Amino acid sequence: MSMTVNISGTFSEKQRPNNGLERVAQFMDTHRIAQIPVVAVVEWHSHQETKTGTKMAVSIVAVEPGFEADGSDPTGIGGQLRQLLDELRKRNGLASVEDTLFSAPRESYDFDGDGGPELDGQEALPIRMGPDGEHQVPEASAEELMAERAEVAKSSVVEATAALAAKDAAAGVPAAEFSGGNR
Repeated sequence: MSMTVNISGTFSEKQRPNNGLERVAQFMDTHRIAQIPVVAVVEWHSHQETKTGTKMAVSIVAVEPGFEADGSDPTGIGGQLRQLLDELRKRNGLASVEDTLFSAPRESYDFDGDGGPELDGQEALPIRMGPDGEHQVPEASAEELMAERAEVAKSSVVEATAALAAKDAAAGVPAAEFSGGNR
């Protein structure tokens, strides 16, 4: 039986001691693409049958990060958690987390901001040359990508219309006879 599992981790006021992520929240907010190895306990929350399949929801009742609030891993627990996760995934025929999430090799975090190794999955920005020298170019935003797609779609329609008009002209069909409907 295949089942979608939704995970919820909202902690109420009285459950807050079980939310170890609060201790590292500042680090996570500062390093937003960082991967956070954790140990968590989940419990069944609900079950639902729908037209599209079966869904079950689980609640995270306790979670503890595998590193300190400054992002360090002095005891090596974070590294051990990653190894355990990869071992469990391997037993189930899955790729390691490294292979699944990022193509770039894993580096340590740049905690002190001295320009050391990049954050996990972060790659160097492409360089472009402009009249005022070299510039790093960030990845396009969602809005930029959607605008590019719309532009390509628009130009494709114009090109297709021009190609059809040329084909009609070659076949001797006067342009005034085309009504835009099916041919």
